[in-house]
Amino acid sequence: MRIEAFTEAKVPADPGSNEDQLLILPGRGHAVIDGVTDRTGDRYEGLLAGQLAGRTVQQAVAAFLLDPAEAEVDPARLVAGVSRAIRAAYERHGILEIAREEPPRRFGATLALAAERGDGWRFVLVGDSGLRLNGTELWLNENELDLVTASLRQEAYRMVAAAGGEAADQARVGRACAFHGAAKVHPSMRPWLDEAALADLRARCLERCRRRFPAVPEADIERLIDGGVMTGQGQFQNNTASPLSYAVLDGFDVPLELVRVIDRERASVRSIELFTDGYFEPAAAPSVQAWEASFREVERIDPEKIGRYPCVKGSSPGRYADDRTVIVIHLA
Repeated sequence: MRIEAFTEAKVPADPGSNEDQLLILPGRGHAVIDGVTDRTGDRYEGLLAGQLAGRTVQQAVAAFLLDPAEAEVDPARLVAGVSRAIRAAYERHGILEIAREEPPRRFGATLALAAERGDGWRFVLVGDSGLRLNGTELWLNENELDLVTASLRQEAYRMVAAAGGEAADQARVGRACAFHGAAKVHPSMRPWLDEAALADLRARCLERCRRRFPAVPEADIERLIDGGVMTGQGQFQNNTASPLSYAVLDGFDVPLELVRVIDRERASVRSIELFTDGYFEPAAAPSVQAWEASFREVERIDPEKIGRYPCVKGSSPGRYADDRTVIVIHLA
């Protein structure tokens, strides 16, 4: 077995801000963990919520893999154990009931786990961190939710540019639209968007998303467009009622139907790649070098993430759209 790994913060000059974590336990398992970026700015033990979430999940998964009683790698027991660890963190900071009632205040993290299990491997995916096997078999929990909120940002860029706004104006207004939604003008949207312009942007996004996602109820699209990341997105977290539903480890119930489990015989696996969503395009080959080459090409093509790779955040000088982490395990 040969293992390669790489991680970098979205702000390379500030590596301590990285909300991603990785876990390498040869003979037991390996994981990448993406702490969900905090929406409030609050700090706990000197850490942002995403950092604390990532570290909490990393430690809980390590304890699970090292426990001889968990050799079967039962996904329900894994998720339950991680959830208990996050609830314990809420209790330490006196916010358990606040987190229960206010989803935006919750810690959160995604997980892509490769666990050794008897004569084979068990892979567990919670959220949008990904897995690739043998350089070809790609597993991702893809969801239209991020594309709906990204459409707010894309339309804002177009409208501000058409009105004569510079790149900094487009970035500021685009971020405000994606994060705060289109129901009400946020101060960061002015002077480029007033009530009438925002209503126009909202209508454009609704029409665009209706056409692109015909299987998603219109009411769900409206709820997300109006609330944005800050208040709209959380309504779909660990909630199976909508096609926009997604899983995240946040200390509360995670529906197992949103958790993806893949089993493979040991002899059938030649390479394993685990990666967080800071990589927008899979690598051409299973190596850290190839993943980084893919990252650089994405940055060349669409650094602001409003074209081929739409996202609620883009890159700017000294800052990338997201933290990124990859583990590559060579078995043959």
